[in-house]
Amino acid sequence: MTRAFELPEDLGMPQMPQADRTAQQTLRDFRFVVASVDENALRLWSEIWQEFQAGVTPAGEFTPAMSEGFKPSCGWPEFLEKFWLLRHYLEYLLRFSREASPSQPSTDTQHEETR
Repeated sequence: MTRAFELPEDLGMPQMPQADRTAQQTLRDFRFVVASVDENALRLWSEIWQEFQAGVTPAGEFTPAMSEGFKPSCGWPEFLEKFWLLRHYLEYLLRFSREASPSQPSTDTQHEETR
């Protein structure tokens, strides 16, 4: 299961008024958030892939055992929760990236029908 980590308030630098922030500081903060969420998403993807790995050959073909039916070792509820968490992380990264770039349209309504 994923864990949330508290970031320190100052991230090693003194706080300053928003108007005094430089583009470099904003980019650094943005990179910290993206790296943290991306790390969680990649770790979760790795857990999901481990479930499939036993039933897939190095060439990407399914083994006969996989053809009979896939059953995750962690159980279906936890396996499906991992998929939803992965989607959550990816949507967060997309939304966060687009909010940081005012020229990009909002995507909040694009995925509404699948939530």
